Amino acid sequence: MSFPGTVVNGSIVLDGAPRLPEGSRVDVSFLDEDDELDAELAAMPIPPETETHEEFLESLRQSLADVKAGRNLGRPVDEVFADIARELNLPKVPRE
Repeated sequence: MSFPGTVVNGSIVLDGAPRLPEGSRVDVSFLDEDDELDAELAAMPIPPETETHEEFLESLRQSLADVKAGRNLGRPVDEVFADIARELNLPKVPRE
């Protein structure tokens, strides 16, 4: 069993304040930044799949067929990047 926590004023404070039996022995390990990121990613729930692998591949095949047939189903890349820059409050960079 593992509990994440943080050192505060020299003591380890466990996240969520789990109740451990008095006198329990524990093993403490130090996580560097990369380990912390790995732990955060491992703790994230896996989103449910909305389509099977075959359905995903078929949608990719259809997209490629649309591109090869000249069917433009999307938006110009400059427009997409401008929207992203606006959403993230980034400066617009002119394309050359």
